[in-house]
Amino acid sequence: MSDIIDLLLKFDSDLGAERGKGEDAVWDFLVRRGAALLGCHAATFFDADETRRRLTFRKSIGPVGGDLVGVAFSYQGVAGACAERKEPVLVNDADNSPLFTKKVDEGTGFRTRNVLAVPVMANGELLGVAEFVNSVSGTFSEEALKVAALICAAAARDVYIGRLEATIKQLNLKGESTINNLSGGFIGADLTGKVIFFNPKASEIFEVGQEYLNRPVVELFQLCPDIVGAIGDVLKQGRTVRRQEFTCTVNGKKKVVGYSSINIKGVDGKVIGAGIIFQDITNL
Repeated sequence: MSDIIDLLLKFDSDLGAERGKGEDAVWDFLVRRGAALLGCHAATFFDADETRRRLTFRKSIGPVGGDLVGVAFSYQGVAGACAERKEPVLVNDADNSPLFTKKVDEGTGFRTRNVLAVPVMANGELLGVAEFVNSVSGTFSEEALKVAALICAAAARDVYIGRLEATIKQLNLKGESTINNLSGGFIGADLTGKVIFFNPKASEIFEVGQEYLNRPVVELFQLCPDIVGAIGDVLKQGRTVRRQEFTCTVNGKKKVVGYSSINIKGVDGKVIGAGIIFQDITNL
């Protein structure tokens, strides 16, 4: 067991270096290192399209792996069942399994004896399916299934973080000027709870600098507890509000702040964080 833990720690450490090379490098690392860890002859990562219920060969190694990249098919076979259920599927006797389809084998001449498929998921979203084929030892064990699940979770985490960072970067490039020039205050946090926006008007209203930027949103509690509560409601419960008020004390002065909370969405329309837009309405 200690050997397995050491191998998993090494996998996670090496994966960090691959993440910097891009998403393709992560999936390539997953199938190559995963096949070595699990001791199998072939491995594939399939991109998943849940809307169209299709899987596409993204990265594949083995006797016929290179010939399959880019091929797409509707949910079927072991990988399709894995995508459908969003649960690992272990088949040690492919010839007699109702889940196994022989279409790929018949088209390539490759013979599949056993298959281990694992859903690759992040934040509840199915990114794809990792499939490991033909264990060198003859069968895949339950321990192998657990190892596969752990390495797939690690790869999904790094890809998800990479996508989130890319989206935030795009949002920053396109929206930073607009946000900084808003007539009202704006404070935003990403899905991990890190403050990614704290515009000049927010600094003016709360009479602070930019010291809260890139800090955990909970640290805003010392500035104004209601800000933490408003952003937290959006991040944790998806609950936004419009035209609400709270009072807070800023350098000994009582201020009344009118605010609305929002979801922050990336260029692809997916939620990447939460924000609060506000005005000092003390004298209104």
